[in-house]
Amino acid sequence: MSHEIWTLKAGKDSVSIAKIGATVLDWQVEDLFEAPGEVPTPLDDPRELEIRTVHVIDGYRDEAEAREMDGFRSAVLAPWSNRLRDGKYTFQGREYDFRGKTVGGALALHGLVTNQPFELLESGEDFLRAKVQVPKLDAYPFEVEVEVTYRLSSNPHRLSLDLLARNNGEGDAPITLGWHPYIACQGGSVENTRVTVPSQVRVQTDNNLIPEPGIKGFSTQSYPVTLVNRRDIDWGLTSLVTQSGVATALVDHADGSQTAVELKDARQGLGLATLHVYTAQDLAYRRGLSVAVEPLLAMTDAFNRPECAELITVPPGGVQELHAALEHRSPRQLS
Repeated sequence: MSHEIWTLKAGKDSVSIAKIGATVLDWQVEDLFEAPGEVPTPLDDPRELEIRTVHVIDGYRDEAEAREMDGFRSAVLAPWSNRLRDGKYTFQGREYDFRGKTVGGALALHGLVTNQPFELLESGEDFLRAKVQVPKLDAYPFEVEVEVTYRLSSNPHRLSLDLLARNNGEGDAPITLGWHPYIACQGGSVENTRVTVPSQVRVQTDNNLIPEPGIKGFSTQSYPVTLVNRRDIDWGLTSLVTQSGVATALVDHADGSQTAVELKDARQGLGLATLHVYTAQDLAYRRGLSVAVEPLLAMTDAFNRPECAELITVPPGGVQELHAALEHRSPRQLS
């Protein structure tokens, strides 16, 4: 994996992004916390406060981790997200089979760009835009280009991702998109971190985490879905409830801070816009110390799901877009 890293800054906040995969490695924010043992002070009185650096994203820590790609930490997912049943799909009557030849292994996990070098198109202190051509394979012979834009702000502490995939070919192409950020559990582990998702339906899966066929692939859940004291979750949550077009999952940390994960302007419906939650129980490194909350345009195995057929079919010259953001809030902001 390339050592080249791009850095964005806003105020005292910063984010590091690897050229390979346009993958977020770290997002640091500086916040004011009550000094231990002190009486809470007014928001506009900094006398008894201490400044702490918070690592919001639990990304790859070194070159060895990055090369292994364990957990696909904070990966950009294109031209599909999550798994494909048996690493195969059928599009417009033709079957395509990856035969385990992708980075994602036998189930073709997480698309084709996670190990690809992106080309930097433009950048400023607090933003960048980069692109990559999706590799053409026998199992994905489509002309698709992916462009990603990251923007950083410090007030509020916010990192946004805008992902666009363009079909440059002469026929329709199957495309869906996602993002795989790992939120570091502040002050504890996943077991004392609460995740709340504005979902009405859970995706039901088999032992390979592939959705069950037909309506068996869905079950109604109490709204909103709240996950706490769990470290065994790898769930897709769909039929999202939005406010002004934004579906927001909340990660409430043991130290009183909160990280919001937003999916904006995604087409809603059964199996469409999905927030996937994974409690990192199977990671090789720092197991259970972060939680992945993934904003996705569609459920796992979308290329094989009739519910998703219209969404994933992008005509020549057409685009598929994903708009997502993370926002971190300190205990003082929430008080």
